[in-house]
Amino acid sequence: FRAAAEATTLPKVRVIDLATAYWHSQVIYGLTKNGLFEALRAEPLTCSAAAAVVALNAPFVCRLMAAGASLGLLEGVESGKWSLTPVSELLLEGVEGSQKDFVEMIVAPYNTQSWAALGGGEALREGRSAFEVAHGERFWDYVTARPALEKQFDGAMTSFTTAAAASILSSYAFPPNGTICDVGGSEGGTLRMLLQHYPDAAGIVFDRPTVAARAAATFGAAHLGARARSLGGDFLGEALPSELSRCNVFVLKHILHDWDDASSVKILQNIAAVGKRGAKVAVVEHVLGVSGAGMERAKRMMDLNMLASCPAGAKERTVAEYEALFRLAGITGKAKLHPMRDILSLVEVALPEASVPRRFRAQSRSDASADASGREGTPPCRFCAVFKKLPRRFRARGDPPCRFQEASGREEILLAVHGNRDAAQPP
Repeated sequence: FRAAAEATTLPKVRVIDLATAYWHSQVIYGLTKNGLFEALRAEPLTCSAAAAVVALNAPFVCRLMAAGASLGLLEGVESGKWSLTPVSELLLEGVEGSQKDFVEMIVAPYNTQSWAALGGGEALREGRSAFEVAHGERFWDYVTARPALEKQFDGAMTSFTTAAAASILSSYAFPPNGTICDVGGSEGGTLRMLLQHYPDAAGIVFDRPTVAARAAATFGAAHLGARARSLGGDFLGEALPSELSRCNVFVLKHILHDWDDASSVKILQNIAAVGKRGAKVAVVEHVLGVSGAGMERAKRMMDLNMLASCPAGAKERTVAEYEALFRLAGITGKAKLHPMRDILSLVEVALPEASVPRRFRAQSRSDASADASGREGTPPCRFCAVFKKLPRRFRARGDPPCRFQEASGREEILLAVHGNRDAAQPP
């Protein structure tokens, strides 16, 4: 219907609609931020009475509420009173699926100023993050230094949890007795719903320390303390906590689109380094090119929001682009798309099923000892030494030549059977 309406709209009107679209955002923001929806929670009120509840100028409030009614946010009832609609009920504090924190975050001045820096051209000319152009620091540093904004941002992310978690559960099967790890899992809302669905599963949220503390409170309130825990840290740091080695599935929901390719690869490398073999990585994002025109347009707008709000290079990606990130991180499995009944999609990849045990790995080149002639060289292959001890019937013809290939900081031995040395060459 929207496409049909736009197709029949005069070009001049369409231009005006697009140029003034931010007026609509300011209406919903003003009504939400100033508590006018909350004022109507208990009962319908006149605009003057609502203004008195929140101690604002009545004539201005009446005009704002009338504009809200034109957008379907309020409904007029008897005696000049206004009541909530199903849309504005989602903007109340504490209701299931509340979008209040999201609206207050996405239309907050610090975000609209970033969009202005993008549209104004400075960020486009310099190839810099629009947020950094507007505020002189990265988004994450900005909100972390302001606890109220950090909590609001986490609340905004949680506001999508119910719908997103339901879509994930209907489209993707987790191991019913396994451990689900939500990396960057915010206040634990998604993991809470996953564990409520899988009563025999366990889970871990890994996020910034201040956020992890709130996730622990989420699990406690849901009586999941015996199965769920939270860990604080930095997924861009040198290493992830060893506790994450028990994870069967690593969930990355709304994480990689916040970062450039190099940072995304670092996150994936850290997961690959700590994760057990065969564990799955489930990336949940606005995957480009897999939905209808309406959803793809919304994804393109979200892509620009990444350009406006996040470090330079943050973006939405296609399945092929995610697969390229996996390979750069040393995760060479085939990426599998799981479409969902949502604007989001899930891209899954498995960590390698097996790696060479540490006791069979050669020393790194920097630690190579001198060979028998005293020259520096490749250290002897301990895997080959063990291989030679096997009964001949279990061995290929000849001694298997080997080569070393570095992948995500690990050395893997590539064996060529039947004495074919060419097959042992790293790809």
